[in-house]
Amino acid sequence: MSPVIALLRAVNVGGRTVKSAQLRQVAESLGHTQVTTYVNSGNIVLVPSGAACAVGPGLTEALVAELGFDVPVITRSLAQWDAIVKRLPFPDEASSDPSHLVLYCWDGAPGSTDFDPTPFGRESVAFAGHETYAYFPDGIGRSKITLPVLEKATGRSGTARNWNTVLALQRLARERA
Repeated sequence: MSPVIALLRAVNVGGRTVKSAQLRQVAESLGHTQVTTYVNSGNIVLVPSGAACAVGPGLTEALVAELGFDVPVITRSLAQWDAIVKRLPFPDEASSDPSHLVLYCWDGAPGSTDFDPTPFGRESVAFAGHETYAYFPDGIGRSKITLPVLEKATGRSGTARNWNTVLALQRLARERA
């Protein structure tokens, strides 16, 4: 069975706390194996007990039961994650400034990909499949391009990870392949 990368949306902010140990325990209770988390911000890599497409909905349901609040989970298989890394439209920025490069993973194909970042500043945005890549040369925290702005533009719900995290999750998934 191929590893799956699961990304929890909007955890460990605004009182919606999910500890890594708790997340691992919930995943293992569903029968998933080789479960590991990466930093305490809702990243999990596992080998699924069944169909990869069932991991996200299963984790969401189990986390709601455990925590009492909705925890959307977006998943990608290792093959999908490898493709995401391979099609990176900003390779120079990934090499020189990976902490200012962000991957947004959506819960489906964006309804629109004609978002123009130029009114916001020097940011660059590129759409590919169910993902969006963004480079924030002046820092992510200062940008007016936020997750809600991109969610509104795409008509999708999603979550974001910086490029260092993307590569770390890829390494963890490959270790389980």
